[in-house]
Amino acid sequence: MVYNIFVDTNVFLDVLLQRGTHWQTAENIYLLAEQGKIKLYTSSSSLLTIMYILGMYKLPAARISEAAKDILSFTTLTDPDNITFEIALSSKFKDKEDAVQYFTALNHGNINYFITTNLKDYKLALPQLAVLSPAALATLLVRG
Repeated sequence: MVYNIFVDTNVFLDVLLQRGTHWQTAENIYLLAEQGKIKLYTSSSSLLTIMYILGMYKLPAARISEAAKDILSFTTLTDPDNITFEIALSSKFKDKEDAVQYFTALNHGNINYFITTNLKDYKLALPQLAVLSPAALATLLVRG
């Protein structure tokens, strides 16, 4: 079975900036997607945020474009509609940007897991769409 995975912005940034203690675990998500073992999704706003933050880290424009093209080579963009925004803004999520990301994934219809390294921000996730860390996803996939 190929899982459909919605990847939060921070997972991509952890890999691109090699930040945190577990960025290599997050990098495995890239590899699994490139091998066709999982299908990745994220929102265009995530990609824009990634590009903006890479710029804040003073990466050259060419490197930022390369990173964005690389993400696009194995990730499908999906975006919220008005209803998704309204649901997210009305939710009890403290961080509304996180809420928009989560409800975009949930309303996509065929996402199996939402992957983030900021699990604490998704305590209000619904049972219909589990939120996992990259490490938890890796464990799940190994068990098959």
